Amino acid sequence: MTSKNAKNEQLIVEWSTLQNQFDAFEKLSLVIKLVAILVTCLFALDIKHPEILLMVNAILWGQDAIWKTFQSRFADRLLKIESELNSESSDAAIQFNTAWEDKHRSTFSLLSEYLTHLVKPTVVYPHFVLLSLACYIVFSS
Repeated sequence: MTSKNAKNEQLIVEWSTLQNQFDAFEKLSLVIKLVAILVTCLFALDIKHPEILLMVNAILWGQDAIWKTFQSRFADRLLKIESELNSESSDAAIQFNTAWEDKHRSTFSLLSEYLTHLVKPTVVYPHFVLLSLACYIVFSS
């Protein structure tokens, strides 16, 4: 086996591992959304403190955005691996954490990354709808 073939094999193993994790993140994001729906339904049945509904839904929305931000880091590395596998020379095997460390982030850029994911359609739904419903419940009672 040549050195290039060995590196390509390493990249394929890394890609497979990261792709499985990326898919698991997607499933857990759905769980966060389902918990938000369940919490809203439970609070809507017995509203004693509707402001808690707003707070819990806002927290779950933020958590979903953080989760999707972390997932996007896997996506960045997956794209890099795919690019490496398509190139003539591949010297970047098993570099997920190194790639993360190489991206110097300030607090502002990290918060900006979270906010970017907060407004993506796959994160906004159902959180915006649930918060809107919670606002209606809070302000109409």
